[in-house]
Amino acid sequence: MKKILFVALALVLGLASCVKDKQYPGITITNVSYSPTAVSSNSLVTVTATITCFNTFDATVVYTANNITNTLAMTGNGETYTAVIPAQPDETTVSFYVEASNADAKATSATLSYTVGAVQIDYSVLRLNELNGNDKFIEIFNNGTEPINMNGVYIVKDETATNWTGTSDVTIEAGGYVVLWSVDVQQDHPEVPEYMIFSSGLSAKKNVRIQLFTPAGAPIDDFNLTQIELNGEAYGYPNNQAPASYSRNANTDWYYSDATPGAVNVEGTNIVLGLEGGVTPPPTPDYTNIVLNELNGTTKFIEIYNKGELELSLEGMYITKDGNETDIKWTGDASHVIPAHGYIVLYSIDTQLDHPELPDNMFFNSGLSSKKTVRIALYMADGTERDVFTRGSTGEWGQTISDVKPQSFARTPDGNGDWKLADETPNAANPATGDDIPQE
Repeated sequence: MKKILFVALALVLGLASCVKDKQYPGITITNVSYSPTAVSSNSLVTVTATITCFNTFDATVVYTANNITNTLAMTGNGETYTAVIPAQPDETTVSFYVEASNADAKATSATLSYTVGAVQIDYSVLRLNELNGNDKFIEIFNNGTEPINMNGVYIVKDETATNWTGTSDVTIEAGGYVVLWSVDVQQDHPEVPEYMIFSSGLSAKKNVRIQLFTPAGAPIDDFNLTQIELNGEAYGYPNNQAPASYSRNANTDWYYSDATPGAVNVEGTNIVLGLEGGVTPPPTPDYTNIVLNELNGTTKFIEIYNKGELELSLEGMYITKDGNETDIKWTGDASHVIPAHGYIVLYSIDTQLDHPELPDNMFFNSGLSSKKTVRIALYMADGTERDVFTRGSTGEWGQTISDVKPQSFARTPDGNGDWKLADETPNAANPATGDDIPQE
């Protein structure tokens, strides 16, 4: 039997409006997120936000840990601004918000938070399941096999307004549902508690975008209707108005069907036309985005980089050295998760005493030299070679040649660049350029 869980409405992660003067339209802060989403006691947490304004401004991250508040200046690249929160001890809860201001305006984002060492939740099994602009409700479904706590999960409407946020009181059982009602129909549902209400309307005859996000600001699901008029033309709906719900069929595509809040969706026959963006659950992971990014034979580390837009697990992936495919030097497990545009750095077992803060699964079972020919290969769990670094034109691995100490073999720039000699940058972006790697 399908379960309906009543959820608690807490702080709405709405973007605080800034005061606007007559000349400038103010400052807008959107897309606030942090990475990695699974924060350990040695994690540096990167806060990212999109900030727009027609005038110059200063941007900061204000974070609180252990009742102490600190401010970090953000650096900008176009409209993208970042700052790094220092590592904190296990069980520390860190809350933060982004603030931007100038002489004419000021804007403050909603507050996000994370707990160091908390068990990571797989939010990818959540999905928007039914949207109704006539009865005005939003249904979320847990398609996984484990309960999902909804603390901090939030919904954004039309790309700017956050209109509902879950709290730690909310858990959706496997196969369970959350049904939220618009504030526009609150008086029609006196039996529905306040925490079941989302703070905006929902139209059946207008383009609309409803996005579901993790507490870290990563997208989970996206209903983006940009050409509703196509449905009026194709199906003859008066004024393009949806006859009932936008509803997911068993194949997860969106169809028009009768409203079924709190019950199994009716299989529709008219597919919703004019959708763009995330019309299905989160995209299939693209492991071509996982690459070897930097190797250093002095401090003896291997850096792996995720150049894509989706967090990826390295579970089952493995590394070999010098062409011996049966001699596996390292294997990833469920704890090895790389955020989008993030890194994992593995150190040689030879340096384990120098890194007492790292768990055993962050060491590869081999040395790494700055003066020998070498072949380091990264494989998928099924044995498919994902990426490889070679030094030495003969293919005779382990031969002593020129010493490049202390520089790294590094892709310049990250991800797609050519392999060059460059200053070492573990867990950070590689230089944009470097020197040729001597092969003899």
